Amino acid sequence: MTNAAATRRWDFTPAHPIVKVRASYELSAEGIRFDSDAPFGAQGPAALRWDAIAEAATATLDLPGSQTGPSPPPAALAARLEWLLLSRSDRPERAFMRVLPSGSDRDALVAELRERLGSKWVGERMPLDEARKRLRIAEHSDGIDTVGLVIGALLLIVIIVVVGVLLLTVLLLPALFAFGAWLFHRGLSDLRAAIAIENLPTSSVSSAAIGLVELAGRAVADNPSPAGASGTPSVWWDVGVDAWYRDGDNRGGGEWRQIAAQHGGDAGLLVVEDDTGRVPVWPRDADLILRQRTWHSTKDTLPAPGQALLAGAGIAWDRSRKLRVREQRIEAGGAVYVMGTLAEVGSLPQGERDPGLARWRRAMRTGTWKASVLRVTPSLLKAPLAVAFVFFGMFGRLGSGDERSVSAQDAPPPALPADGVLVWKGRSGRAFIIADAPETGSLERVRARSLWRLGLGAVLMCYVLYELGNTI
Repeated sequence: MTNAAATRRWDFTPAHPIVKVRASYELSAEGIRFDSDAPFGAQGPAALRWDAIAEAATATLDLPGSQTGPSPPPAALAARLEWLLLSRSDRPERAFMRVLPSGSDRDALVAELRERLGSKWVGERMPLDEARKRLRIAEHSDGIDTVGLVIGALLLIVIIVVVGVLLLTVLLLPALFAFGAWLFHRGLSDLRAAIAIENLPTSSVSSAAIGLVELAGRAVADNPSPAGASGTPSVWWDVGVDAWYRDGDNRGGGEWRQIAAQHGGDAGLLVVEDDTGRVPVWPRDADLILRQRTWHSTKDTLPAPGQALLAGAGIAWDRSRKLRVREQRIEAGGAVYVMGTLAEVGSLPQGERDPGLARWRRAMRTGTWKASVLRVTPSLLKAPLAVAFVFFGMFGRLGSGDERSVSAQDAPPPALPADGVLVWKGRSGRAFIIADAPETGSLERVRARSLWRLGLGAVLMCYVLYELGNTI
């Protein structure tokens, strides 16, 4: 054990069904320490001395395939989960079971543990049940009372549903009116954007002046990322996998439900190039108007990269189950249209918080609202509430932005020279559009969206006023 006196540390972001979690392993002369900011349960901090370890192994749990049975968890496309299991000689009932990092960090950590533990190391990637039996670890020894957690979560779900139904009966009409007003407002915003697209002349990169600009060019990527489904070299891409779920009465009705998602490329910065030069674009809060490519398992052949992506998640692409794969991308070297505010990099907000309503919208989109709620929840209710979040997230898809590492609408400010310029949302509330179509195509899309938003919003508001008039 030549490295027994050395201290090594691995920081990583494990998959977590509730919030984005940061975790680390530290191996020192005294023992192993795991730190995590997970809000509850067996992913929390733990430490163990080397001399207290009886046996060690890694254990895996294969995620179920999509042909039969449950769907894979929506937070990530991963074929299996892997944990580090350490049985204890001093307290057998308090075994160490923590999630492992992936990739090269996982391999380096496991190699270091094998060297330090010697004969105490008994195996790798053992099936979870087999590893528990081999190390004589009880199922409840990881610190979670599973039965109590399930009962508490079910009670909490019932309470939430009952309260939600009561509120819905009282607030349904006001909520419909508010939603209609919001749609009508968005329709007006789209109409103003369409007028701006039509009247604003397209500038070349070299001649664009500070303020509202319209640019048309090519998307540039120094290191293109192959899109997850099509394999097309892209600056940024996003793939969603949906499964068709039939209604309970089995009369042919049903709905698409997203079961997995994957994101790739650099969502935090887009570089637009024309014949005169290049300009960076910060896509935070941009209105992305991107064509969506769709493949259906019952009639389409999914490209090889998409099939490989699904195979890694244990999802079979065949006619035995109705699946749909959706892909949006900004192709490297492909046409891109941008209308936004050209400004100096030094004028961008640094660490500035979003204003009230925008902050809540971003929290709902990214899922960070769940972490905020859990932080102020009493310890006794944290675990059941977190399980309730998972349950409702599976059906309602609230806060599902965490399925992407960084979405374009929520990207942090890019690291650029302070004396440079870039295009961004700006502070004046003007339109900010990024599209993969020329100006005319973007104009048609914005106009069409404006019409249906205005129409649907007006219908909802008129319906509420009609119902209120009959009630009064």
